[in-house]
Amino acid sequence: MNDIHNYRKRLESAKRRLAKLKQGKLLLGFLNHLEALSLSTGRVAKYANHICALMKHCPFNPAKAERRDIEQVIAWINGQPYKSSTRDDLKLVVRKLVQYAKCGSCTRETPVPTEVAWFKVKSTNRDCRVRPESLLTSEEIKAMIRAAENERDEALISTLFEGALRPGELLTMKLGSVEFKKDYCIISVEGKTGLKRIPLVVSYRPLLKWLQKHPRRENPNTPLWSSLSNNSKGGQVSYSYLRKLLKRLAGKAGIRKPVWPYLFRHSCLTALAKVFTESRLELYAGWIHGSRMPKRYVHFSARDLEDAVLELHGLKRRGETDNILKIVECPRCGAKNQPDAVRCEWCGLILDKQLALKIEEEERRRTEEKEKALIGRIERLERLVRSLLNGEKHPSGTPPLRGFDTS
Repeated sequence: MNDIHNYRKRLESAKRRLAKLKQGKLLLGFLNHLEALSLSTGRVAKYANHICALMKHCPFNPAKAERRDIEQVIAWINGQPYKSSTRDDLKLVVRKLVQYAKCGSCTRETPVPTEVAWFKVKSTNRDCRVRPESLLTSEEIKAMIRAAENERDEALISTLFEGALRPGELLTMKLGSVEFKKDYCIISVEGKTGLKRIPLVVSYRPLLKWLQKHPRRENPNTPLWSSLSNNSKGGQVSYSYLRKLLKRLAGKAGIRKPVWPYLFRHSCLTALAKVFTESRLELYAGWIHGSRMPKRYVHFSARDLEDAVLELHGLKRRGETDNILKIVECPRCGAKNQPDAVRCEWCGLILDKQLALKIEEEERRRTEEKEKALIGRIERLERLVRSLLNGEKHPSGTPPLRGFDTS
């Protein structure tokens, strides 16, 4: 997978800073050891930046550190206004660094020195921002698609959500990554566990429209999500641009909660956990077999409990799913329309329930106004007829009706 976060550049920058320190040789040896253990470049870059912060604010010699030295470091970490996850990361770096300096390794089999064995480190990979109420609904996804300013952004949002893609998987796609079939397409992306192929139905038409407008559509090796700016037209969209784009479109769509790239994956997988088996969820998400992640999403979606209660009270039909983008079939002509379609693009039938109710209410209001006006005219006509039968002129203040000659 391409380095969309520039981890390699960040790591090399941190190494140059650490090389200038008194313990530089030891610190660089530690980072090389982590790379030798096959830790990702992103993880090693994170360790390197944490070491830079530690050595700047509370420098210590990892090889000769005693418990009182480590206590000062941990006290400094606890006193910082960081998120709890960041403080735990810093503590883990201290433990691993001292472990390497005193034992020559920091693998799981390596004993933990007493100097760093006394403090606890909470290890978690969960995104603390993700709560059930923070997930994107299908209505919010459709609102963002409608807010898209061009074919590329429309296809990007749809693909990011429907494919439950990691940002790196999305941004490194090429034109040749999309294989079109009849009424659907298959995308091939390079994930953490290797190549995976995902069938997409809702994103089929947006992708087709975008590829017809792509500035380099003749080259299958060009980035799928290319820049549209004149300065870098055809170049790959960056991760920072993706974050800004999603935030801007969310605001334009009236979404007030925080929106970031990974939230689309969390939202899609939580919805799919209600209808997919864990093995299918593994394949779709690109997890290794036996991963604990499917259980987390199944638990997060409250699949069995929520559906059982709603079905018991008749509030939901068995097999009915929420927050999954679906193609809308027109009940009149049978044409397949995009999830955000307001009217059928073939016969014009209103598909949006809210719009249909709004139009029905407007028509009812107009009908009532017409009926009220007609009743008023009839009453005036009755008064006019009575006055004529009695040989009277029309009453003062009651002008003749338009269309009736009373002379």
